[in-house]
Amino acid sequence: MMARLRPRGRRPLPETTDFVDDNNRITIVDQDVFVRDQVNLIRMFRLAQKHNLVLHPDAMRAATRSLKLIDPKLRHSPEANRLFLEILTSHDAEIVLRRMNETGVLGRFVRAFGRVVAMMQFNMYHHYTVDEHLLRCIGVLAEIERGSEEFPLASDLMKKILPEHRTLLYVAMFLHDIAKGRIEDHSIAGARIARVFCPRVGLSPADTDTVAWLIEQHLTMSSVAQSRDLSDRKTIENFAAVVQSLERMKLLTILTAADIRAVGPGVWNTWKAQLLRTLYYETEPAL
Repeated sequence: MMARLRPRGRRPLPETTDFVDDNNRITIVDQDVFVRDQVNLIRMFRLAQKHNLVLHPDAMRAATRSLKLIDPKLRHSPEANRLFLEILTSHDAEIVLRRMNETGVLGRFVRAFGRVVAMMQFNMYHHYTVDEHLLRCIGVLAEIERGSEEFPLASDLMKKILPEHRTLLYVAMFLHDIAKGRIEDHSIAGARIARVFCPRVGLSPADTDTVAWLIEQHLTMSSVAQSRDLSDRKTIENFAAVVQSLERMKLLTILTAADIRAVGPGVWNTWKAQLLRTLYYETEPAL
C-alpha cells in the first residue's frame, strides 16, 4: 500500500473526525478514538486502504493496546462487518489484512483466524504458517483477478463468473483453512465456521451455502486432478456429480489454483495447471 506523494502536513479525512492524514500516514487524533467508538478499530484499516495511506506507528500501537475492546458487540456490529467485507474484497486486501494481523485486530475480530495465527503445518508441501498461507491466498486471488499469465484458465474464469460471486470467492479463500489444527476434518469444520461467519458479514443464505460448499470441497479438485485417471468417464461423472453446476466448477477451479500457488515456492507448476485444465474441460460438457 504505497502512499502517493502529497504535500507534507496533517490533513483531515472527509469521512471521520477521529483520524487524520499525517504525511501520507493515517493516525489517531487522540488516545480515546477506540474507546469512543469500537468500530474505529476496523474503520481505521478501511480508511487507510481507501485513501492509500500507510498506518502510522502510533495508530498501530494504539490499536494493539485496545484489543480488549474487541468484544461480541463489535464482532456482531453490522457496520464493523460491512467495513471488514470491504477490506477483504478490495484489490489490496492482502496488505491491509497483514496490518490487521500484526496489530492483533484480525485475530480478535475473527476469532477462528486468531486460533491459526503462527500455527505450523507439518507436511511436505506447506512452507508457511496457516495465517500466512491464508493471507497469501488472498494476494494470489487478486493476481488472478488482474489477469496473471501464470493462471490463464483461472484468470479467464474470473471474468466469466457471476459478478456477485466475486465476493464469495474472497470470503471462501479467507476461510478455507481456518479450521486447521482441529481434531475434526478441517474442510468440514471450516464449512461450519463459514455458516456462522457469512451471515455475520451480510451474506444471504444461498451465498452462505455456496461459500460453505467451496470450503468443504476445496481439496476435491486437486485430489481428483492429481490422483485419478482423467480419461476415465467414471472419474468425470463422479466429479460432475460433486460440483453439480458449471458456475460452482468455475469458482472451485479458481479457488484451487490460488490455494496450490500459495502453499509455497514451486508447488504450482505447468503440470498441475494442465491437470486442472484437463479436468475442467472434460467435465464442462457433463454439466
